[in-house]
Amino acid sequence: MKKITLAALIIASFAAATAQAQSNVVVYGVVDLGLAKTSGSSIVERENQASRLGFKGTEDLGNGLKAIFNLESEFKADTGAQATANTLFDRQAWVGLTGDFGTVYLGRTKDLLDGTLARVDPFNTYGVIGKINEPVMRGGQSPNGAAAGGSVVGVSRVSNSVTYNSPTFSGFVLSGQVVASEINDADAGYSVVATYDMGPASAHAGYQKKVQSVANAAAEPTLWLVGGGYKFGPAKITFDYSKADTDVAVNGEFKSFLIGLAYDIGGGAIKASYVKQKQDSTLVSGKETAKAFGLGYDYPLSKRTAVYGYAGRDQFSDKSLVQVGMTHKF
Repeated sequence: MKKITLAALIIASFAAATAQAQSNVVVYGVVDLGLAKTSGSSIVERENQASRLGFKGTEDLGNGLKAIFNLESEFKADTGAQATANTLFDRQAWVGLTGDFGTVYLGRTKDLLDGTLARVDPFNTYGVIGKINEPVMRGGQSPNGAAAGGSVVGVSRVSNSVTYNSPTFSGFVLSGQVVASEINDADAGYSVVATYDMGPASAHAGYQKKVQSVANAAAEPTLWLVGGGYKFGPAKITFDYSKADTDVAVNGEFKSFLIGLAYDIGGGAIKASYVKQKQDSTLVSGKETAKAFGLGYDYPLSKRTAVYGYAGRDQFSDKSLVQVGMTHKF
């Protein structure tokens, strides 16, 4: 009886070890917080990167096929509150498969076109002045400026989506995303993006038709963009250009561009960006709706912890900002 029990324990231990080798779950996150002062306002605690807690994992299904998932929740580090009320996993909530064919997953995730901004923004899409870079490049107005007469075309996250990323072909990756409206008589949205990364050079281009959120909507907003960068030794120069068509005459089109620079020095990196936007509609022509620049320095204390100091000015809304803070990744 003792021999049988010992053998059973050995077999069970081996099976558990095998299962652990085939399946992997990772808990990860970011905690970011600093002190910021905007002209005309008091000093506040404010993040630069979005603080988050996530779970991701893979299971080996054999023959090169793996099941994958990602659940990620954003929270406010200064209060501990959820960033989005009544939505636990507001950043990522998807499941999929990956293999030689590429990767396909379903659920809530990053909008494909919006995700390309991190490739060219030295501040990793977060900007300096009120996170201006993201809404501007989506085809909308700075959160600090006056109303531009229309909402942004692009978005940060999409729900009810199916996303596909191809394998890499000589530096190129092709991606597609379909977003179901789940509303009768409302059109689904879709995006296509191509990226290129080879040595010091990078580039991307994409097109998007926005999902309709109401039935029988007449407007079909679209967004397209192109960008890239090149690294010269310690310096990297980047650019991005987007054109958003709201398909509403009084709101018209938004044309935006961003220029970025990152330079490794002193164990850290100096960062600078400049973003500008203009609007054309039946009411205005070439109206400047956003213009801002930022300057900053990131210094890593370790592979997971960094401190930073940023300053910037939104010339459109006539506001300046300075911020110092700390980021810890786990």
